[in-house]
Amino acid sequence: KACLPPLEETGRPRPSPAPAPPKPPAYLGFFFVFTFDSTTTSAVDSPRLENRVGIIAILMRSQSYHRNVGIMLISCITLAESRMSRGALRAVGSKTGLWRSMPGDLNKIRRPFNRAFHFEKRQPCTETNSLVFTDDLEMQLQKLIQERRMKRGENSGPRPHVPAIAFDIDGVFKMGGKYTSFGATALRKVVDSGLPYVLMTNGGGGRTEEQYAEEINKKLQEFDEDKSGNGRYVDGDQMILSYTPFDSDLSHLKNEPVLIVGSHRIIETATHYGFRKAMHLSEYTCKHPTMNPFGSTGNEKDDCVINLAREEWDEDFKAILVFTDPENFFEGIQVLTDVLLSSRPGDVEYEANRRIPIVFSNPDLLWKTQYPHARFGQGAFRLALEACYKARMQSLGLSEIEIKERLGDFVQYGKPEISQFLHTKRALLKQANVIGCDISHYYMIGDNPTSDIHGAQNMDKRALQNKEKRWSGHLVKTGVYREGDDDGGAEKIFENVLDSVDFIIDAHKEEIAQLSKARKASMSS
Repeated sequence: KACLPPLEETGRPRPSPAPAPPKPPAYLGFFFVFTFDSTTTSAVDSPRLENRVGIIAILMRSQSYHRNVGIMLISCITLAESRMSRGALRAVGSKTGLWRSMPGDLNKIRRPFNRAFHFEKRQPCTETNSLVFTDDLEMQLQKLIQERRMKRGENSGPRPHVPAIAFDIDGVFKMGGKYTSFGATALRKVVDSGLPYVLMTNGGGGRTEEQYAEEINKKLQEFDEDKSGNGRYVDGDQMILSYTPFDSDLSHLKNEPVLIVGSHRIIETATHYGFRKAMHLSEYTCKHPTMNPFGSTGNEKDDCVINLAREEWDEDFKAILVFTDPENFFEGIQVLTDVLLSSRPGDVEYEANRRIPIVFSNPDLLWKTQYPHARFGQGAFRLALEACYKARMQSLGLSEIEIKERLGDFVQYGKPEISQFLHTKRALLKQANVIGCDISHYYMIGDNPTSDIHGAQNMDKRALQNKEKRWSGHLVKTGVYREGDDDGGAEKIFENVLDSVDFIIDAHKEEIAQLSKARKASMSS
């Protein structure tokens, strides 16, 4: 993970520009966009500014920028301040985490061209430091919920406090395409109890959240006794897929050309999210067929695929988004390495002053299918790509510092990343507000100690630091985990998800009874 580098004030006057300055990073265009928008931002329209500052913060985390970019950033903020109250601007900055890396008070950066700033050093990542600055977004969400409750006159008394549950899918409810009866029974019990819950997976298979929810409903309804198919188990807003955060966290890329990696249908999901200039990896390689020297049979391609006319390398991707595993492992490694090294791979092999992020949605090395033993996941593809990309940079003569910085452009989402769990937590808070309850405890039920249990532990550490509601990890034996394996520090280990749900419902039966009573009273009134 690439974290936001600290700014170091040199104290020296800004040096005169060099006769031939190096080409600025490709992301400089975003700063100009921000400058334009900030001049028209008002104090009542702070979410727009918050979005731009968040964009800058994300971009800064994945780059070691030229100092002029830093000065441009400070200039943008100064322009924005001219249209907003200082308190409003500082609120936006603290919400995105930007001020945490700014030296001194805002007054010290009102004249940005009097000082120069270095961006060379990187701040090491920690378990509580995520890619996107969302550390206090759930607090803001809770504040908004409270304000809306007050407007609706719902503060007449305390609300019930109940547990919330995040379920993994593969290895918990299903193995490959085969769903289980005990999984259906477990989820039905949670639905009937009225608890807030989500299904959180490091997969998705290229489907949208709504499509995956419909598939799960259809499969689990087969176990319903009445076979009517009327009972719903989950809706789209209760699905947190590995790439679900791309929709919100990468919104700054929706009008930029991006290369999409994954199954063929993932391009439809990317378009559904609003990535208007997305190009699938297969479309890119069809446009440039000689990038992959091998055909579908594994043999070298015939001469007939070679077009002797000059190719147009005009894509200029601003990012690579890995939604799911590539359909062709070799092609993915080869072509992504080319694109990371150059915007015009066929014309220029390596561009030193150009870098783009590559965003992965799933770090899992292994996952559970119908095969008796675990299979490689997207995490294996990332490991292979990193190794080949590093070796290729070494062969091009890049220094170890340059190689390390370029590998810092690899950005990770998915469990156990805190950024992924924060999306889940916010989804649960929204559900709790709709139900009319508050959350007393969070449970993560999964089959993978590395992703599910480790993620729950990270959130629990964060909860302890911030004095928030605690998290517990429940491990089940129906997936990756096997008896005798390292359990990753799971609080409880169960035979299957039904046993875990029964334990939670029994442990919180008084709270659930209060919720049921409150809901009946609400319906009668």
